[in-house]
Amino acid sequence: MRDVVDFAAPLGLLGAVAERAALNWYMPRLINIRNNHVKKIAETTR
Repeated sequence: MRDVVDFAAPLGLLGAVAERAALNWYMPRLINIRNNHVKKIAETTR
């Protein structure tokens, strides 16, 4: 599985500051957590 995510905060300069301060750290972490969850569910045999 491969995720390609393109994100950008709205609000011009304020959004750019938010991206640098939070989103560049938060989004990759969120995607990794999601991928680990999907992998765990996919590999679980019932």
